[in-house]
Order: sequence, then C-alpha cells, then structure tokens
Amino acid sequence: MKAGHLIFVLAIVIVSLLLPCHTIQAEDERGACWKPSIRSILPRSGKAGDLVTIRGDRFGSVWGEVIFTHRNKIEEPAVDEEVKAGTVNWAFTLIRVRVPESATTGPVFVRVRCGSESNKVDFTVDE
Repeated sequence: MKAGHLIFVLAIVIVSLLLPCHTIQAEDERGACWKPSIRSILPRSGKAGDLVTIRGDRFGSVWGEVIFTHRNKIEEPAVDEEVKAGTVNWAFTLIRVRVPESATTGPVFVRVRCGSESNKVDFTVDE
C-alpha cells in the first residue's frame, strides 16, 4: 500500500472514531438535554474538602452541578437534602470536585445545565 493511501485510510479511521463524540457534543450544545451517566466515583469515600473524580458520560461541555447528600438534623425526623460540591474541573466524561463541608454519607449525582440528572452513586463521608 502506498503512503498516500495509508494516510487516507488512517484519516478515515480517526474521523469515524471521533465523529460520534463530536455529534453528541454538538447535539448537547444545540439544546438537546442528554441524561448524564456516572460510571465511577474515586475515591468512594473521603472527608470534607477532599478531591473526588467522577467518570461517566454526557456531562456536557457547560458546567452543571455535582450534588452530595446533606442530612438536615434540625428537622424531626432528620431529612436528607442536597448540597452542591465545589467544582474544580468539568469535561464531557470527567468531573473533579471537592467534597462539601456539610456533606454526609449518601448518594451523589450530576445535574447538567439543562436540568437532566444522572444515576445516583453512594459516597461515604469520613468523620
């Protein structure tokens, strides 16, 4: 195979691999509200202020929110509420956040800018 043909074939392969990601991001920017998905949270436990990495899909290119559980112990009976994490970095498949000061053990989820929410993944807050 000649070098020119090889370059052409490689270009086609690269475009075909990148096109699905580009299409999803373009549709996200045009207004479609994709449901994000969390695949993993690492580490699975931590203290307030610790850095946590969330990997998944369809987080979008515009920052949304990462929501941790917060237990309101003032109300009787105690009620689980939401507390937003401080976002450090946001990408289409990876988010880095700091565990909020008032977070308690419970589910964590991602809410993208258009309002769609991901699946919930349990996170343990260490004392």
